[in-house]
Order: sequence, then C-alpha cells, then structure tokens
Amino acid sequence: MALALSDAQILASLRDWARNEGIFLSPEGAAATAAYDHLLATGFLKAEDRVVLFNTGAGLKYTDVTAEAMGLQRPYTAT
Repeated sequence: MALALSDAQILASLRDWARNEGIFLSPEGAAATAAYDHLLATGFLKAEDRVVLFNTGAGLKYTDVTAEAMGLQRPYTAT
C-alpha cells in the first residue's frame, strides 16, 4: 500500500511522538508514524496488529527544516 500524507500530518505526528514518547523523529520517520496513525484510524490496521516502523534518521539532523515548517525562528543576535 502507498499513502500520500500532507506535510501538516507528518509534522503533527512528529510533534506527537516528541511530546508523548520523547522521540525526535526524522521527517521520514514521522511519515511512517503518520501513515500508521492513518491506517489505524481508517480500520486498515487494528490496535492488536504487530507493526514495525523504521525511523532511519534523527530529528536533530533536520532542526532547521523542522523549525521552519513549524514557524519557529531563532532570535537574531548581532555579532
């Protein structure tokens, strides 16, 4: 099965996992968790199904992309 999810859905999953599980997923890892959530919500997967999700990177590698997508800006300091 292939799914197309919006950036908003992926970012929401990234925030959810960071907030509730303490895991800063990479964007591609958050795409997998967003797809998992979608498949649970639609009934394609059941809560008792065994599923393996891969997070192939670390969110720390993408802090600039994640911050920009979430509308966060670093305060400018003159040097």
